[in-house]
Amino acid sequence: MAVSATFESPRHLTPAPYYRPLINCCLLSVRAMKSLPLAVVSLSLGFVGLSSAVHLPVQRVRPRSPGSGTSTYMSKQSTKQGLTNTGDILYTAEFKVGQASYTLQLDTGSSDLWFAPDRNYNKTFANAKLYKDLSLNLTYGTGWSAGVVAQTDVEFAGFNIKNQSFLYIQELSQWDVDFEQEYPIYQGIAGLSFDTNSKINVAVLNSANSSTATWGRSLMSNIFLSDRSTPNHIAFFLDRTGDLNDTDTGYFDIGTYAPGYETVADMPKLEVYSGFDRGVTRWNVLVNGISINGTKYTLKSTIVEDKSTGFTNIPPKGSIAALMDTGTSVGGLPTDIYHALYKRMGGVFVQELGMYAVPCMAEANLEFTIENQTVSIHPLDLTSAKAYELTNGQNVTLCTSSYGPGEDPGSDIDIILGDGFLRNVYAVYNYGDFVSTLSGFSTKSPFIQILPLTDAEKASAEFKQARAEALAALPPQADLSAINDPNPQGTNSSNTQPTSSAPSQPTVKVGTGSPNAGLGGTSGSNLGVTDNSGDALSLNKLTTLVSVGLGLLGLNALLLVVLAVLGGLAFARLRRGESASRTGAYAPVALERERASEFKDEPVKYDTQFRD
Repeated sequence: MAVSATFESPRHLTPAPYYRPLINCCLLSVRAMKSLPLAVVSLSLGFVGLSSAVHLPVQRVRPRSPGSGTSTYMSKQSTKQGLTNTGDILYTAEFKVGQASYTLQLDTGSSDLWFAPDRNYNKTFANAKLYKDLSLNLTYGTGWSAGVVAQTDVEFAGFNIKNQSFLYIQELSQWDVDFEQEYPIYQGIAGLSFDTNSKINVAVLNSANSSTATWGRSLMSNIFLSDRSTPNHIAFFLDRTGDLNDTDTGYFDIGTYAPGYETVADMPKLEVYSGFDRGVTRWNVLVNGISINGTKYTLKSTIVEDKSTGFTNIPPKGSIAALMDTGTSVGGLPTDIYHALYKRMGGVFVQELGMYAVPCMAEANLEFTIENQTVSIHPLDLTSAKAYELTNGQNVTLCTSSYGPGEDPGSDIDIILGDGFLRNVYAVYNYGDFVSTLSGFSTKSPFIQILPLTDAEKASAEFKQARAEALAALPPQADLSAINDPNPQGTNSSNTQPTSSAPSQPTVKVGTGSPNAGLGGTSGSNLGVTDNSGDALSLNKLTTLVSVGLGLLGLNALLLVVLAVLGGLAFARLRRGESASRTGAYAPVALERERASEFKDEPVKYDTQFRD
């Protein structure tokens, strides 16, 4: 039996995510790389005892048509069922534990399950079995979650999973606490990656007298093993809110395909790449081409062989490894291509923000080649428009980069292809054959299939209309010359094969501006940018839905800025951006600027090899 659920995109919903993964510099949400030790430990266990799998019964809560997949359509106005899209930054679904409901982020970049504590947490999990000797800390790009391994019954997508292992939260980072208080919609993470990448699973396997235990399996493993009639795949069609199209609806499928996208089954099967020789840990594919406006760039992987850590498989020459991560709001590019892209769009690198500002109507045709398939990226996924308030009271609009540099030497990925990429494809994740064992250690290799959806010519026309309409509701655009370095240094994008060295970033002249009152009456410092007239322009902390990633791909750029948001809108941080109203008039709100060191010492929020 297959299950399909559609996800709605609430237009006026306060973003509730806590941007878990982040991409290094400018993407609020690019997963935090998982710590290498987890994968190494998982793989070092080899196949010991994997045959004695524990069967966890799964019952359908809603009846399904026998022998056929089903798909449920949900309108964009419905926010109670299915997958919810918050500002193109966070895709969540409803889970139930007993009578309690939790909205969790569906994340293909991680493997573990946890629910954020609330006032009824102890009551909700009163019947959960806690393994107090199995304590863990799940670290992501921003923040961390700590607790003990536990088991409880979980309901999700029409399945009732008995004794599902999860992390019973005993402590959250202050960042998580603050973010969840501000955006209560985000209530935890449901990792959809492999068992080999699960810290919970590793803890179970490493525990005393449990070398053959498989009860630490991840959510999807338990679903598939409990219902052998369900094909071992999930699929995503992530809708886009910024295109002003109120008819598109996103889908999340288990064992079936969304209506109209069935031809994805005929697409090439992209073998999941792993740097390890004994199994797979993440949903990686090999990218063998990237071009900007037809100009092709040379790709060189940063992955280095290291037998001591298990990294023995290196991507072929001319290709790089990319993580297909729904838990990351945007995505990454090799550093030289990142600079070349936004330079070609007339961008100015704002050092204090760690991202580019570009003319708001600028666009580019960015294309990825994966095997023989070419995926065009919609221009709306390359930049986002945000409102700023200046110290002189003037309000301006700044359009900033949505992709960022994504290299992370030492892991088995080069870049992360998050939601900003995945909105341009219908993506199927097939776990392979892992019956009676753990996903990742498979007798039949897992694979990914993608159905490209974006037509570059049509997307360009749509961008012009959508961006123009969006700008009509925003204040005038900022004068980029006021923040531009007279001689910005960047990669020479005129060459068809640019060098791989990253250009030095242009500097920004910072002036002083009178602080504006922050939320709750808190005064916040302002980022002053000197313009040609000598007036100090203050960019209040970015409070828009910028998806800036703190250290996801190894870059430790800190985004400590917040934009003034459109009236009535909530701000979304890092990985979770904002949810903007299509028609409401904008009303900038000054926010307290985060301290530069606020998140600096926090471990990456996705603790494993690549930031997840």
